[in-house]
Amino acid sequence: MARLTWRRVTFVAAAVSVIGWLVATQILRSGSSPAPVPWTVPPVLLVAGALALRLGWRVKQFVDGKRPSLDPLQAARTAMFAQASAYAGAALAGAYLGYAVALLPDWSHPPRREVIIAALIAMAAAALLCAAGWLAEHWCAAGGDDKPPKPSGSTAGIAPG
Repeated sequence: MARLTWRRVTFVAAAVSVIGWLVATQILRSGSSPAPVPWTVPPVLLVAGALALRLGWRVKQFVDGKRPSLDPLQAARTAMFAQASAYAGAALAGAYLGYAVALLPDWSHPPRREVIIAALIAMAAAALLCAAGWLAEHWCAAGGDDKPPKPSGSTAGIAPG
């Protein structure tokens, strides 16, 4: 499993933001009213981020040798969940940002202003989910990169016997 990079996460957020803005702009131009952002979105994203941090902390304790009873398969699943949380948070943050930016011309209209504010709050919660997933994935790293070590010495390249 490849480690997270800020470049990839930022690319996901930026690409989804542009796509979200384009789609929302087209929908608004067709005369549709903007859909409200459910108030449950930010708490759900924050709970998912807290779960990623909690599970990631358990793996960090395992990596540090303070929790030897943790199943390595559970540690690998936690790393995958953390990475998925980071990417999902980046995508959702981009989508909500694009939606809010598409609605900005209507800021003076109070009902639309409420939708913009709700979208920005959801974007902030999604960014926190991304950060939590990033940190949890960092905690799951056992040190070094994921590449297997290269053989060295005079026996390198000689098949065992």
